[in-house]
Amino acid sequence: MLRIIKIVLIYSILLFACSASAQLNEYIESENNRVLVSNQTEIEIENFVKANFSSYTLSKENTDELIEHLMHEEHFTQLELEAAMINAKKHELRKLFFVRNPEKKNSYISTPIPSSIAQTCVNGDFESGTAGYSFWSDNHSQPQSGTDFFQSCATPTALTATNVINPTTNNFNSRVTVINSTAGSYQQFDPILTNFNVNMPTLNTNGGTRCIKLNNTGGFGSSDQTTVSRYFPVINQSTIDFNFSLIMDNKPQHGQDIQPFFRARVRDQNGNIVDEICIIANPDNCLFNVISVNEERRVLYTGWICARLNVGEILNQPGTIEFTVSDCQPSAHFGTVYIDNICGFVCATPQLGALNIDPTHFNCPDVINNVPMEVCGTYESPVNAILSTITLDIVQNGTVIGTVNVPSQLTSNSFCFTVLPSMFGADPSGEFEFQVHANFNVNCPAGLFIYEISDNSSGIGPDVTFIDCCVPTLVLTSPSDDHNNLAPVAICQRERSDWIKASNVISFGNNALANGVVYHAENFVELNPGFEAVEGAQFAAYPEGCSGNYVYREDEQETNPIQASPNIDAVNLIKKLKGFAIIPNPSSDFIEIVTKGIVFTKLTINSIDGKVVFEQSSDATDKMKVQISNYEKGVYIITIDTDDGESMSEKLIKN
Repeated sequence: MLRIIKIVLIYSILLFACSASAQLNEYIESENNRVLVSNQTEIEIENFVKANFSSYTLSKENTDELIEHLMHEEHFTQLELEAAMINAKKHELRKLFFVRNPEKKNSYISTPIPSSIAQTCVNGDFESGTAGYSFWSDNHSQPQSGTDFFQSCATPTALTATNVINPTTNNFNSRVTVINSTAGSYQQFDPILTNFNVNMPTLNTNGGTRCIKLNNTGGFGSSDQTTVSRYFPVINQSTIDFNFSLIMDNKPQHGQDIQPFFRARVRDQNGNIVDEICIIANPDNCLFNVISVNEERRVLYTGWICARLNVGEILNQPGTIEFTVSDCQPSAHFGTVYIDNICGFVCATPQLGALNIDPTHFNCPDVINNVPMEVCGTYESPVNAILSTITLDIVQNGTVIGTVNVPSQLTSNSFCFTVLPSMFGADPSGEFEFQVHANFNVNCPAGLFIYEISDNSSGIGPDVTFIDCCVPTLVLTSPSDDHNNLAPVAICQRERSDWIKASNVISFGNNALANGVVYHAENFVELNPGFEAVEGAQFAAYPEGCSGNYVYREDEQETNPIQASPNIDAVNLIKKLKGFAIIPNPSSDFIEIVTKGIVFTKLTINSIDGKVVFEQSSDATDKMKVQISNYEKGVYIITIDTDDGESMSEKLIKN
């Protein structure tokens, strides 16, 4: 029997493997057919450009501005200027083709990998061509695009109806090409670097027969920014390691903010950046080898290296990886990159280092007791670099509200920060993220260079939330807590599970009922001397706990609030309707016991150790005054017996 079970199990495994293999082959074939359709569309685009090239003209204004801009920014030859004008016209005609034929874009966008084979690293090394990948190129014609588009590593990009592009094969003039050693026109070494007697292989030594090359070397009038994207229905590795080889121009006169850049990043299913690497053309960075061509140009190159993106926070969830490379902003200095092995590959030593916050989520940290939280993670230093500083920021809506400058624990590959709830503010509300930033020093030929690595979140969704957090107490004082009706919601809407004591001032905003200030607490909202809701201000307090209901209740009879007004002296303590008020509390002389809606027949005061210090029976009443000036300072318990036999107690503080 056992033997039969083993045979059935083996057969099931083989059957599943065969099924997965068949699905994989079917997916690859479908994707290759998609690429064939897009190749046919490229022929249609080429014919469209040829047919309309002579009749299509750029406006004279744009033409003159383009030439003036290029001559100001770069030393172009007349031939290069003419090439720039031709490229600009071809680019505009290409966009026009897709405007007229928007459905043609679909064949340029990869279809999602079936979930049944999601755990398989499908075509991570491009050995099956470009199956599973989408490509696009943003061609920012100068000066028509202006300079605002270029934000260095933060420059946005997205696939649109007009910027899709199809890869060629072994075409170094194309903005996307597949390097294929088994196809015609293959070049073993990069042609730009061979001009400088440098033999840099176009294929990685462990990358098989193919890789992808993004961007060409001839912008001249169009600052090209080219992207390849790959969607993973399931991220099944905690890191995505990959190989790349980068070649970039660098003009000494350009500032670093407009130099070419290369960016690799992973987004989660909501489009948020999980991890990112960005490299700007900089000869001081000893990641680069430097070829000094002339005073206008240096060529920088890395050779094949490996890098790592941490994606542990979206493990077993969807994600998208993007690689983008850009020319410089004025367009004449190129950036190009070779990419290979983007999944199913483990980098033994990530050249650029890595940084990762462990998955963390804290809901409603204990602000009252200021209970600390530990935020930990791991890091790997870039090659030959030494950790200099590592800090943690607390961020809300893009704004840093607190920073921890020194980790509580630090080893050669891990860190922990102690974060106190008090760092989120006196009355925190909403969602927060942890961001860790590390600087690594490396001695380069040009001097000390600093690598900056960051991780902007510990996982999907907020790292810390203060939503529906019902903490016990709140004290509001003047002038620090003074505000008007137009103050932020977090200030106008307050609730507590025990009590609120207020001696602040609420001033007139716009007298709109919807903007009223609302405080409510389970046991009482105490309006102490100094509290004022000035004429015209809308204020209400309610005897209820943390309901999350801040609707301003105008009808007192319907909802039973006690509303503040300029004549607030009549009521300075708001209680549950079935409870009673001690006025004032704390007190050092006389107190008055006040009820609303009920009457009592007996009042008892006990010390905190249970001794009776005062007891008095009376006819049914709703108020009684007691002198406590002779009592010792401390806490006392006041109990009333109602006429229906119920007992109620409250704390009194004698000062």
